[in-house]
Amino acid sequence: MKISKKLVCLSLSVVLGLSVLVDAHAQQVPVGDKPYKNDLTLVEGKLRNGDLAGAVAILDTVIAKYPDAAEVYYAKALLFGQARNLEVAIPLAQKALTLEPRNLLFANYLVELYKGAGDLISAIAVVDQVILQYPANASLYREKMLLLHASKQSEQSLDVYTDAVDRFGASDTLDVIKAEVLVDMKRADEAQAVLLPWVKHNSGIRQVYSTLAYIYLDKKQPKQALDVLKRGVENTKDDLLYLDLADAYSADRKSKMAFESLKKAFESGNVDYADKYRAMFTMLSGTSGFELDQIQELANILVIKYPRVADSHVAKGDILWRRGKLQEARSLFLTAIGINKGHIDAWRMLMNVELALNEADQAIAHGFEALEANPNNPMLLYFTGLAYMVKDDSEHARKMMESALDNSGEENSYLQSLIYAGLGDLYHKLKMPDVSDVAYEEAIKLDSTNATAMNNYAYYLSERNEKLALAASLSKQSNELDPTSATFQDTYAWVLFKQENYKESLKWIEKAIRGSAPSAVLYDHYGDILYKNGNTKEAVKQWEKALSMDGSGVDADKLKLKIEKKSYVE
Repeated sequence: MKISKKLVCLSLSVVLGLSVLVDAHAQQVPVGDKPYKNDLTLVEGKLRNGDLAGAVAILDTVIAKYPDAAEVYYAKALLFGQARNLEVAIPLAQKALTLEPRNLLFANYLVELYKGAGDLISAIAVVDQVILQYPANASLYREKMLLLHASKQSEQSLDVYTDAVDRFGASDTLDVIKAEVLVDMKRADEAQAVLLPWVKHNSGIRQVYSTLAYIYLDKKQPKQALDVLKRGVENTKDDLLYLDLADAYSADRKSKMAFESLKKAFESGNVDYADKYRAMFTMLSGTSGFELDQIQELANILVIKYPRVADSHVAKGDILWRRGKLQEARSLFLTAIGINKGHIDAWRMLMNVELALNEADQAIAHGFEALEANPNNPMLLYFTGLAYMVKDDSEHARKMMESALDNSGEENSYLQSLIYAGLGDLYHKLKMPDVSDVAYEEAIKLDSTNATAMNNYAYYLSERNEKLALAASLSKQSNELDPTSATFQDTYAWVLFKQENYKESLKWIEKAIRGSAPSAVLYDHYGDILYKNGNTKEAVKQWEKALSMDGSGVDADKLKLKIEKKSYVE
């Protein structure tokens, strides 16, 4: 398992900012005995009642009366920063700092606003301005190093390091940042040399050990990484290092120890939920190597320790879903949306489970409930459209799917590809092949790994006996993307059949038969392919199997005719 390496955050003394969803009305605005103290108390009351406009109106009144009230500009900047309105928040924070240029609280918040806006150059300028006010504050130099490095001025960042050492002397906090910069510059040996002396001096900073362990793991030296991390746990008492230990044990192929380290991190009250959830997300992505039982044990810990966090229930529900425990998964997803109706993934998974349970009406009802809380959300529109498709209600399905597409302009290409693929399926069902083809092509263009879109497009082309070379190419690619799908294997067999490549077609249909619980369609195809390979007796057996099933997706009259004539029928 790999927990992504993060640049250490040894920043200004007060960390606010957009990266952690600033709770504006919870921030302490220092006002002392200023004449507008009561007004700011009224602002807090307005915010508690959800009256943002009323809070802003009070602040505007105070500013009109006291135009030099730096704290009030800062308070207003916090409100607009919380609302992600950086165009308004930044000038307000600038004004607050202009009025009180020595106020570190105001300076830090302005830096964070600039970071949120992606304007690192302006953030650096603010830090330079504060350094003039506080030339003996070492933390300002560390902040400048980080900002310069983040803005791709790494050499300049190292120059600031040299200046800081000259002014304040060497320190493990400075050297950790230098090492991180060097690692990102692909100068790992230099970074290692910087950090090793601090390990020998038993530094109490976690990042000394985690960064050095990262270097060792990158060099395929897990034993050295483990030695460093164990020493780090002893010296720092920082339980976050157990996540790094899990990586190192995994790299050393000691899966039991890796899991035990993860468990210690998850059980610790000193490891932030965000770090635990990032590890859980990595495991759920399927790249960790842990068994579902182990992952569920960790998810159980999250639910027990964080019962009011929706993501905890979603993670556990996801695992139960994968284990086929659909009702239990649904219960957890319902709990998650009870906590947070804005949790789109919880709604999506809930609707998916209900479709798997053949409860399309319930999925549609939840779709509308979700859309009431999250109007025009394209993911929710898409899944509601899918539910209508399952119900064979093409009219409402089309309305939802097209609405999902209309509202997907700001979404990532993955979701847009899903929507186009869904429209491809729907337009095919509505006997609109030209429009269906365009939708599939757009889906594949947006996401070259959308194997389902490739498979469905290839199958429908083969059914129409059109563009068979394209169908074969798409179907082959879908099987390369997912070599375990019997559905994809069946499609490729059928495309090859239509191309009259009967021997190769037989190999693929038998592969599909072996890897699945065959459907009536699969048996029907198998019979056709066997017949074309000269095995009439076995072909009839497969057609009979297809006819004996529920018949979904097959033409029963045609099957009867094949059996009667003992011959393939177009």
